[in-house]
Amino acid sequence: MIAGGTERPVAILAGGGKLPPLVAAAALREGRTPVVFAIAGEAEPKAFAPAPMHLVRWGEIGRMFRLMQEAECREAVFVGSISHRPYFMALNPDLGTVKLIPRIIQLMGRRDGTLLDGVTRIFEEKGIRVLSPLDIAPDLALPEGCLTGEVSRESARDIDVARDAAVEIGKRDIAQGAVAVDGRIVAVEDASGTDAMLKRLTELRRAGTIPRTGGVLVKCLKPQQDGRHDLPTIGPQTAERSAQAGLAGVAAEAGRAILVGREETADAFRRFGLFLAGLAPMPQSGHG
Repeated sequence: MIAGGTERPVAILAGGGKLPPLVAAAALREGRTPVVFAIAGEAEPKAFAPAPMHLVRWGEIGRMFRLMQEAECREAVFVGSISHRPYFMALNPDLGTVKLIPRIIQLMGRRDGTLLDGVTRIFEEKGIRVLSPLDIAPDLALPEGCLTGEVSRESARDIDVARDAAVEIGKRDIAQGAVAVDGRIVAVEDASGTDAMLKRLTELRRAGTIPRTGGVLVKCLKPQQDGRHDLPTIGPQTAERSAQAGLAGVAAEAGRAILVGREETADAFRRFGLFLAGLAPMPQSGHG
């Protein structure tokens, strides 16, 4: 899938999901050399072939930075999901990790946002600039306006209500998403993620607690969030799960939400009869 590319190598720290290979491919289109560091147990190494790829385990921080230095990577991107945080006591740390143990212990107890902020600082201290995936793959950004479908007056009201709720839970560093139906909040995201929230919503529909159809999912950056990592992500699976939950559509901030393949995602939303809308972004108090 990925070949060639000799300009400006960029390290891609790849977690799980379909997004990391798309970002690696986009780096190549931009004339970059993607050097992939696939996190063991999360990323699928075969998806990046034949790009330069190193499988790294938790506890191999020293080895990872050494390999980045050898590849002359001065920039890095964090992308993909992490399904399980490592149990620190089970790590077999290399020397580079041992030197960072006090900071690692401190970081491991933090929420995802502040954890990633701490990891970013470690990279920058090593002389590696951390980028947003959208710096490498701008074509994967959700554009402003409707990418698919149309937003009704009722859905526009639900977008406003859900966005306010998403901002409020974001201020508390809880999550990024909320659902409104008929002008009221019926579900908010927590640490279990968007899919779990939509599953709860589906159960409410079946129980007759809320109307069987309608409503909008809104995802947005936390107000204080560093916009270089953990961007709201929307893909074909989002369309499928939203349709199963009876929603009319999904909205997120334009330029701050990343699509798991622009055409693939748009096709999925059309297939399920849902709108996908990009909202004008709100001011951020954090980075980016």
